[in-house]
Amino acid sequence: MGFTIDDALVQTQQQYKLQLLAGENGCGNAISWVHLIEDTTIIRQLWDKELVITTGLGFQKEGSLLELVHSLVKFHSGGLVVNVGKYIMQVPQDVIDYCNEQDLPLIIIPWEIHLADVIKDYCMRCLYSEREDVHVSECFINAFSDSTTIEEGRIELMSSYDVDGDFQVLLISIDDSEISDPIEKRRISFQLQLYFERIECNYSCFWYNDYFVLVVNNLSQDSFIEIINKMYNRSKKRMNYKNLYFGVGSLVKDFRNVTTSYKRALAATKYAVLFNKNVAHFNDIGVYQVLLSVEDKDILFDSYYQLLKPIIAYDEKHHGELEKTLFYYFKYNGSLLMIADKMYTHRNTVHYRIEKIKKLLDCEFETMEEKFPYMLAFYIKDIVIDI
Repeated sequence: MGFTIDDALVQTQQQYKLQLLAGENGCGNAISWVHLIEDTTIIRQLWDKELVITTGLGFQKEGSLLELVHSLVKFHSGGLVVNVGKYIMQVPQDVIDYCNEQDLPLIIIPWEIHLADVIKDYCMRCLYSEREDVHVSECFINAFSDSTTIEEGRIELMSSYDVDGDFQVLLISIDDSEISDPIEKRRISFQLQLYFERIECNYSCFWYNDYFVLVVNNLSQDSFIEIINKMYNRSKKRMNYKNLYFGVGSLVKDFRNVTTSYKRALAATKYAVLFNKNVAHFNDIGVYQVLLSVEDKDILFDSYYQLLKPIIAYDEKHHGELEKTLFYYFKYNGSLLMIADKMYTHRNTVHYRIEKIKKLLDCEFETMEEKFPYMLAFYIKDIVIDI
């Protein structure tokens, strides 16, 4: 879960006399490192998620501190600490308002506190938390990739997770997410983690198989849905150059079943990408629950092709549109008028095509039992073929 702004406030507020001025909604953000900055030049070189501290030496001109927070938001900083009392006596209201708007935690610390002590302390906490986070994420990754490691992972997590409790997995797919550069993956991961609201449970977040993964433990469905929606809305404000697709797995009981939630989240994410949905829940995607859970796509393609082979072959030979006609036949519940309007053709032509289809497939489409296999073929086509 990392060392967060909340952790810093709870654990060191009295020691360092910290005061939170703005950005309370971003206090759940984990900190990757701490930097002392007195101008904006170096900000573009930061990793993301850093906590920035400034004495204000380089930001005494009117508007310069606001320029700093604009840059911090642009480059996904985790928060800002202003050392007040010498160069900056009071943080301007427009800076406070902007930090609240962008959920960027803004903290002040009095001049008499030695910043070197603060920086060293927080960096050590970041290192320790990162080591713990890596260990936890490895337990989940091992469970996803190799079921024989589940019992071992369960034992490893007993000290920090309720392994008998509820687990749920969220996957996030990002445009151009097939990134091989680990540095870029880490940077994007930091950016995404900035958008977590205060998750009041144990959780782990990491990259796995080109998806960003969030696993939560003992979090209610309502709370999880709220977190996802807020995370999506915040990411659109600060990552609007990328499309994000969220896939939500089912809630499962016991760590032994966390792989089930992961696989279902994977199916939901594929659905979201396929149909350009921002958020997809596995429990809401109907027949695609089954189809997108099939790992062998050749089986799906063969099922589709064998069912529709006679009309596919006819269309290829005669440059016809029987397959498309059958698709609209199901979509518009057999209405020749609606099919004709959709395909810009005469009703009699549609009637002829339907009769041809029935003959080629040897099916009258009179009952649901007759229709269902061919309707399913078009669902499969959504998945395995670019329509």
